[in-house]
Amino acid sequence: MLSDLERKLLRILYSYSTQRKRMPTIDELEIKTGRNKQDIFAGLRGLVEQRYIFWPDNPGLDTLVILEAWERDQPQRPKFSASSGNIDYWTKY
Repeated sequence: MLSDLERKLLRILYSYSTQRKRMPTIDELEIKTGRNKQDIFAGLRGLVEQRYIFWPDNPGLDTLVILEAWERDQPQRPKFSASSGNIDYWTKY
């Protein structure tokens, strides 16, 4: 189970990698999380230990690789597909 900071870092890393096609800088992580560098590095080390990310060039964030983008303990979100007529997305919260 991820701590709040680890979960937040994982979501930020995933969002940056998919939307901006790059990893955030440490300064951007400080702004987004509201935490200091020591806390951020501790959270990233926790993600490495739990194998959510691979971080070969510690402390450079540009080589960080996301192995799993979602927390393992969470149930999968229902997927909506217009062609399949699956309305679970709209009816099951």
